[in-house]
This record gives sequence, C-alpha cells and structure tokens, in this order.
Amino acid sequence: MKHTHAHRFTLPGIFALMLILSFLPTEILQAQDKTAVVAEIGDYELSLGEFEEQYIRNNGGVEAALKSTPAEREEFLELLIKYRLKVLEARDKGFHKDESILQELDEYRNSLAIPYLTERALIDPKVEELYNRRLTEMRAAHILIRIVTDSLGRQDSLGALNKAQEVLKRAQSGEDFAALALEFSDDRGTKEKGGDLLWFTAGMTVPAFDNVIYTLNEGEIGPEPVRTMFGYHIVKLLDKQPARGEIEVKHILVRVPQETPDDTTAAWEKANAILDSLNTGSDFAGLAMRNSEDPGSAANGGDLGWVGRRKFVPDFEIVAFELGVNEVSYPVRTQFGYHIIKVTGERPPKSLEESKQELKDLYRRYSYEKDNEEFLNNMVAKYNISVNEDVTRAIIAVVDTTATTSAPGWHKRIKDALKERVWVTLKGEEITVDKAIRMIERDQELQSKALNRGTMSKLANSIGRKKAISLATMDLEDRYPEFAKLMMEYREGVLLFRAEQEAVWNQVKVEEPRLKDYWEEHKSEYTWPDRVRFSEIFVTSDSLMNVLHDSLKAGANFYELAGRHTQRSGYKAKNGEWGFQPYDTNELSKAASTAGIGSIIGPMKFQYGYSLLTISDKDKAREKTFEEAQSEVSSRFQEYESKRLEREWIDGLRDKFGVDVDASLLKEAFSDLKSEQK
Repeated sequence: MKHTHAHRFTLPGIFALMLILSFLPTEILQAQDKTAVVAEIGDYELSLGEFEEQYIRNNGGVEAALKSTPAEREEFLELLIKYRLKVLEARDKGFHKDESILQELDEYRNSLAIPYLTERALIDPKVEELYNRRLTEMRAAHILIRIVTDSLGRQDSLGALNKAQEVLKRAQSGEDFAALALEFSDDRGTKEKGGDLLWFTAGMTVPAFDNVIYTLNEGEIGPEPVRTMFGYHIVKLLDKQPARGEIEVKHILVRVPQETPDDTTAAWEKANAILDSLNTGSDFAGLAMRNSEDPGSAANGGDLGWVGRRKFVPDFEIVAFELGVNEVSYPVRTQFGYHIIKVTGERPPKSLEESKQELKDLYRRYSYEKDNEEFLNNMVAKYNISVNEDVTRAIIAVVDTTATTSAPGWHKRIKDALKERVWVTLKGEEITVDKAIRMIERDQELQSKALNRGTMSKLANSIGRKKAISLATMDLEDRYPEFAKLMMEYREGVLLFRAEQEAVWNQVKVEEPRLKDYWEEHKSEYTWPDRVRFSEIFVTSDSLMNVLHDSLKAGANFYELAGRHTQRSGYKAKNGEWGFQPYDTNELSKAASTAGIGSIIGPMKFQYGYSLLTISDKDKAREKTFEEAQSEVSSRFQEYESKRLEREWIDGLRDKFGVDVDASLLKEAFSDLKSEQK
C-alpha cells in the first residue's frame, strides 16, 4: 500500500458528478465481482468494482474507460478519495445530525419521492406497454357517432350513446360494417371507405381507442362503444401485422394542372413514360431531378428520407409500405398528382432503449396526465383521509378570513387547545392543527391558500393527501435501491458542502493589505493594452449626420450635440462618452487610435448608422495600478487562497483519517471488459 497524490478537482465538479450516478444504468457491471479494495479512506473501503462503475459513468462510458491511461485512472481515483475524505470529516464534525441539514434532506426527499415513484411505477411500465404495442401495426375501421350540442350548449351524450349501441347491435348481428359506416358514421373522411382508418400503431390515435383495438382479434368488433373527445366509436379490427419500422423513400411527382384538375390524361401519360424509362434501366434519381415537380425533393433525386407510418397522405402511404426494398410502384394518384414511388431501404423498429426517450415524450402527450391522476388517487385512497369539520369551523372562527396561509402570523390567534386537536385523520396517522400549521409553513404548494369557509376543508384535504403520499413513499429506499443510492449521494454532497464551507470558503479573508501583497507579487499579470478615449455622435440618418457635421464645422460643442442627438442606446446621458478602449475593440477605436487628441473623425459608416468621433485622451500599454486592478486581484486572490486552504485541509484529512491505495489494482481495472469485447 502507498499514498498517492493527483490533480485537484473542485467541489462543484465532484458534487455534480456524484449526484447523477443513480440515474445511469448499471447492467454492465452487475455480473462483476470486484470486491478487491483499491483504496482505504479512513474506515471506508473503495472497491475496484465501485471505482470502475464511477469511472465509466463519469468519463464517457465503457469505450473511454478501456482507453484510459494509468495517469487518468489515478487522477480520477484522487477525485474519489478527496470526496470521501470530506464526507468523513463532515460526519466526524456531526453535520449529519445538524437540524438544518436534516430538514434540507427531508425537503429534498419529499420533492423527489413522487416524481421518482411516478417514473418507476407508472411511466416506465406504461412506456414499455406502449413500445410493445407499437411492434404491431393495426388496421381498423370505425363508425363515429358524434355528441350533438343543442342551441343552449347542452350535449346529448345519452342520445349519442343509445344510437351507438343500436348501430353496434346491428354490426354484431352480422350486418355489413362498411355499409353501416356509410349510413351512420359522422366521420366524413372515412365513412365512404367503410370507416377504414388504414394502418397505425399505438400512440397514433387516442388512448381509449388503442386500449380496445389492441385487445381485438382480426375481424372482431369491440364489445362496447368507445367514448373519446370526438364522440362514441364502434370499432372493428380489420387486420394486424408486425410493424415494419421505417422505410427510405424516393418519388417522382407529376402534377395534375390546377386549372383543369379533371384533365389527368397528360399527367398520366407522362408518369407512365417515366415509368417506362425506369423499367428500361434509367436512373431513378436522375429522372427525378429532371422530371419531378416536387420542389422539396427533386433536387435530391426525389429523396424523402426515412419515414414511419402516418407521414404521407393515405393513398401514397398504402403503396409505399407495400413495396419491398428497391421496388418501384405504378403511378399512384393523390391530390397532388401522380407519384412514382421507390423504396430504397428499410430498418426495423428501434429497441426499447433506443426509443425510450421518444416514447416517454409521446406518453406524456398521450395519456400521462389522466394516468398520473388515477395513479395518485389510487395511492391516496388506501389511506381513507377524513377531515374533522368541527375543527375546520373552529379555525375559521378565529383566523382572519380575508388573509391567506402566506400571511405572516396567520395562525397566531389559534389557541394551544385548538392546536392540539386532530384536524385530519388517515390510516396510520393523525394530523393535529399544530402539525398542519408546520406542514403549511414548509410546503410552498400549501402557501397562498385562502383562510375562508370555502377553501379550508380543501386545504385540510390537501394536507391529508400530502401526508398519505409521504406515507406511501416511506419505503422507496427498500423498493428501489437506485433511490436509496441517490439519497445517499445527495446527503453526502450536502455534508461535503458544509464541511468545505467551514474549512475553506469561510476562512478566505479578503483584506486590502493581503490583496496588495498579492498584487505586488503578480502585478505584471495585470496590464492595459494601448488605449484611446473617445466620444461619439451616432445617428441612423445620413441627412441628420450631415446637419450635425455642419454644426461642428460652425463651432458647435461636440459633447452638447452628442448629449442632444446621439441615438446609441445608453450613450446620450454620457454625451457619447465611450471611455478608454483598446485600439482593437472595434472599427471606431481603430480609427480613433490613428488620430491626435482633440481631433474629430468622420462621418463614418458604422453598424446600422453613421458616427462622428472626437478623441479626448490616449494611454500607452502599461501595468494597472492597484486601484485599477483591485476587482480582478480580489477574484484571483480568493481563488488562489481557497485552493491553498483546500490543499492544506486535504493534507490534514489524509493525516487524520489515513489513505492507503493499492495502485497495482488500477492496472487491472476494466480487464474483464476487454476480454468481453474480444
């Protein structure tokens, strides 16, 4: 064993790195048994497996880890050692028992618990279900019965439902579905096509529709009318097949004349002539560039790129998705004209991991809001929340009912006897008025609630609901090891922050004598370049500039004119003063640097207007005085001093806790990953 030293990593960098660890996958390391200790830091043993996991997650993944040099591994190990030393010191000082830290951790946990649980228990399963459904394409037909609204805005939902049920009975009894769609459907886009919705996958319709369609067999009709925002649907599954994924498509478009849309003969003949050329070996891309009337794709040889379902008009899509790779279609008529379509490639549906974020975004738009409300309601319902309305009335009787829960001291009139009464009861918990007040003070969502008769019961229910959710998430650490790890790392980060604040940042003393000493040692680093001081009259009109220039020639005061007329934002009050500027700041300073003090330059075109300049002073390159450099010196000194104090602190912690490193183990890091890749 030996002590090792490496480059310093700052606290924000360490803290940020450690906080993200729990969100990243660990599958690649789960099969490894890496219990050998690479570093003993006080009583903490850092295993090789942990080192590898941390390195992979924070340094660009497995590929970067396999290419890492011994020096890079030692440098990262030093980061972990410093992190652990600071956490050990924080615990040694008892910061883990500090009330303010405990409250911060509690508030952080409460803010994280529900989003985390929702992600794991609701979103992840729903996204997987959505993904699995989308592996199958469905072709369905429907009959839509819209809900009629009368002149008073009242909806006849019952009438629509009754009509839908009658049509459903007829369909189930064997009547032709397409004929029923033509007779009854209120979807004018599909009724003449037998209600055919063509091919789609989950997420392309609405959840209620998908939930029924994906339970049906081919030819089967849904057992009940499906209610959506559009009305009631009678649905039938016509066909299903494995999802094709995406296809790469090219086309050549021959438009039908807009002035004579019924005269398709010329367009049809041209499309067939192009098809004949293709059949005799002509290049598709070349023909598209010369003949296609689609301005968006012709220049690219007709290329429409990679596409999935529902990206084209129906008549185009049906044909495109029936073509094999390198097959060419007959001329296909759409509202745009005749298309000759070629499929040049295909790729299967993405894996769940590849499409996870895209599907999460889709799910959030698709049905998350409704699902999440149901998810939380089901969670809360188990706790049987009840509110003591006698207590509610007693509170209303003493508080200022014109105030809100954000008002300072809103609860001061509530006597101790009332504070001790139970206001909200739920399974496993009683919430007194006093406890409710403390919850309100700590929870921003419970702020700004009116203290009147109409809202106090709702406030009590909100308090009960929050408590129920808190109780329901108490065992998250047991159910989800990743959550336990996340909380541990956040806790350690807070402790580390407090320890470094006390040992380093609070010890940095920015006093003028010390700043001057630092400046004296480094003053050659604080310099001015050649500079020129000038003022400007800037206007956007050349005619106004000519008038002002003539006024100067007639003896007008430059600064008075600038104060009245310059149009550069913020400069009128300064009479056009730019102050000292390095020669190379812009075109103005470059021009001013060539002129003598007191001279006037211009008019000259600059930016979006015209400028006149007068030069008031010049300053050759030189070292800055202490007063001129003080703000820079102060910033640099604080950085220098904090680094010095941290080095001394870390060295002291090494001596206090002890650090032993088995450097030879670092050479073995990732060796099993190398063998797996061979």
